Parts: sequence; C-alpha cells; structure tokens
Amino acid sequence: MIYVHRDLSKIPQEKLDALEAISIALNAIQGKAERKAFIEENKDAWSSVRNELTEMSFDKCWYTESREAVSRYQTDHFRPHGRAKQAEKQYVAGYCWLAFDIDNFRIVGVLANTQNREYSAETVGKGDWFPLLEPEKRATLTHKSLASETPILLDPTDRDDPSKIVFNDNGEAHPSDELGEEDKAHVDLAILRMGIRQDQLNRKRRAKWRACARKISKYNRFFKKPKGQRTQEEAATMDELAAELITMASCRSEFSATVRCCLRSHRLDRFAILDELNPFVDAD
Repeated sequence: MIYVHRDLSKIPQEKLDALEAISIALNAIQGKAERKAFIEENKDAWSSVRNELTEMSFDKCWYTESREAVSRYQTDHFRPHGRAKQAEKQYVAGYCWLAFDIDNFRIVGVLANTQNREYSAETVGKGDWFPLLEPEKRATLTHKSLASETPILLDPTDRDDPSKIVFNDNGEAHPSDELGEEDKAHVDLAILRMGIRQDQLNRKRRAKWRACARKISKYNRFFKKPKGQRTQEEAATMDELAAELITMASCRSEFSATVRCCLRSHRLDRFAILDELNPFVDAD
C-alpha cells in the first residue's frame, strides 16, 4: 500500500454534481427500508467515477498495489454503507449517508474487496469489515461526524497509514517494526481484513523483490569500486541501474512499496523516492 492522492479536479464536474444530487436525495429519505431501496436503485452511480479514481492510483488496486488485468476493480466503500462489522458475528449499522460520497470511495480488486479463500488458508478480504479502536465512538445516522473515529483498517488516502506496512524478501506483508505492540496487532488485522495477505500477491511481490535485488547486486558491484577506477561504461551502467531502481520504486509502478522495502534493506534509501507525496509539496 502507498498513499493515493485524490485529485477531484480530474473528474468531470457533471459527475461530481450527479453524485452530490443523489446524496442530497438520499439524506432526505427518512425510512430505513426506503433508504436501502434508494441506494440499491442508484448503485450504478458508484462506477461512474471508477475510471478517474483508477487513474489516480496509476491503474493499481488502492489496497494491494496490484494491477488487475483479468479480474475487475470494484468501488469499495471504505466505510460500509449497509452494515459494519466490528468483530466476528458483531455487526452495527453502516454509514448509509456515505453511500454516494466520493470521499468514501476506494478502488479495489475483487479478491481484496470481497471475503474469500481463493489464495489463502484464512478468509481474507474487506467485505463489511470496519472495526474501530473505540467502537462506542462510531458515527451514526443521527450523529454523522467522523472526527472521533479511529479506524483499525488502513486508509491509502491517509498519508501516514501506508508506512505502517512493510514487506520482506518473501513478499509477505508485516506491521512496521517501528510500531508498538498494540499498533502492530491492529495493523496485522488490517493486513488480513484488507486482503493484502494472499499467496498470489506474495508470489508477485516476491518476484518484484528479486528483480529489484538483482539490479541492486549489479549496481553494488560497481559501487564498491572507487570512482576513479570505474570505466566509463561502468559509470554509465550505474546511472542506468539507478534510474531503473528509482522507476521501480515510483508510485506509478506495481508493488512500489515492496521495491522500497528492498532498497532500504540494501541501504539504498536514496532511491526509494516517495513521489506520491509530491502534491503536498506543490500545495505549499
């Protein structure tokens, strides 16, 4: 997972206006059954902005950083609009008023968004899961403020959340060693519930790590030589390898978070550029 910058200026205004109009109409409905029926009748609106949101993550799943070539992306509601699952067999009312709120949309691959055991011995996938650190502070239809909530799931639109996950040379996701024990437990749960821990993903990330490690090994063979002893060809090769590693670590590349972990493990942090954070710099 890496940070995803939502640039709503890339979405046609008529699409944003249409979603807002549906939200306003939804909020005017009083009955629970009527609200549910209205959401079902208008669910096609969720896919109206899917292409634009997908472009914001450079065609990658927002949770796993995998590119979907044969399966499809879904518009996930980060906060479920139907019901929210706090724990096994423990459900509460969902966030129906956010059903058409674009700020609640995330673009996610099917096997990360739906509960399944396709590539895992455990049931993975987000489904209705949305546990809170303090469940009693959950927003409700009558008290809609989200300010007091602390979600346990990680949010790719929060610039601080992605750094809580790291990857090893086997492609496996783990909580960062910099976290406290309680936070590690929460991140580990998020990894499971968000479908980030799956055998198929592990294999792909492992392959990406190895490809990165091969380039690093070649780069280091030349790096160990004093500058004055490198041939012109070796110096040029180093430049090419550096550019390739930086590109692999770019937010535009698949599994860039895994590549960055590989680079850091080989003390090449300087190539792990967090270019997805550029909008924060530009804003200043």
